[in-house]
Amino acid sequence: MATELVSRELDEIRESGKKITGICPVVGEFIDRNLEYADLIDKVHPGAGAYPKYEPGEGGRDEELTAIEHDLA
Repeated sequence: MATELVSRELDEIRESGKKITGICPVVGEFIDRNLEYADLIDKVHPGAGAYPKYEPGEGGRDEELTAIEHDLA
């Protein structure tokens, strides 16, 4: 159920043109398993934590994320 909610929310974020900052481990793990959403992570404020580890847009896994927060800016 959580994965369905996360994917719907990420799809809405994509449609809005906004980016996200990772703060929730469930969302972080979801993005780690569904890299088609990695482009939604804000490169300036990606979030910090243990999960997932990658640099959005470069295919590397350098940044650590723990989940998601809407970037309202």
